[in-house]
Amino acid sequence: MVSSEGGLQEIDDQMRSLARRVELVVERLQQRETEVLRSEQMAAVGQLAAGVAHEIRNPLTSIKLLVQAGKEDAARGGMSVEDLEVVEREVRRMERSLQTFLDFARPPQVERREIDLATIVEQTFDLLRGRAAKQQVELRFDRPIPALRSEVDPEQMRQVLLNLALNALDAMPEGGTLHVGLVQQRDGWVEFRVLDTGPGISPALAPRLFQPFQSDKETGLGLGLVISRRIVEEHGGTLSVESHPSAGACFSVKLPISEGRPANAVRAAG
Repeated sequence: MVSSEGGLQEIDDQMRSLARRVELVVERLQQRETEVLRSEQMAAVGQLAAGVAHEIRNPLTSIKLLVQAGKEDAARGGMSVEDLEVVEREVRRMERSLQTFLDFARPPQVERREIDLATIVEQTFDLLRGRAAKQQVELRFDRPIPALRSEVDPEQMRQVLLNLALNALDAMPEGGTLHVGLVQQRDGWVEFRVLDTGPGISPALAPRLFQPFQSDKETGLGLGLVISRRIVEEHGGTLSVESHPSAGACFSVKLPISEGRPANAVRAAG
């Protein structure tokens, strides 16, 4: 017969052994989690490096070929105006790519100020009119009355709307309509809606749409929507999309009203 004291000691030993096993399992899980995170980080770094290499190498190759040709033609007066324009265009392309990478790696701080939100749409459309006219895309925006005012970072919100609008134009190379709506929801949120009449988002891309380096375009980094969603979330809002085949896409940017005030309320001085 086993004594009561001996039985308790055996149970205690078993509990200690079980505790050690649990600790070991936890340690292994933590180690595995660290390995997975490190692997994901390395994969992201690898994707970023590949994107940088691709986006920078192509314009550099164009510039290099033009410079080499210019050196050969130096005796006849050097590079032509057309070649210099190509060099300038490719340099600007690299600058845009590098700025996109910087925005992805180091998002800027939000600098809020009260603004009429309609001006953000109008300024964005001013940048798009030339390209929209070439593509025979109609730009539509119905300015809300009264004005909807809120505290946002105007530059960052312009970046978001410009990215969404450019994606819409990319989807309508043969013409169509780009409609931006601006409404105040009953729950107090303000919503931008960016709608196009393109073919919609492919079912294969839709689940990965807001992941880095995902795009079905021949050019581009696949970072625009990632950066845009991050900007919107920094404002306390949401960025989502609805799309149906052959029925276009509708991106929705919802922003909260600052300090619980109506969107068209003007902050009191001081």
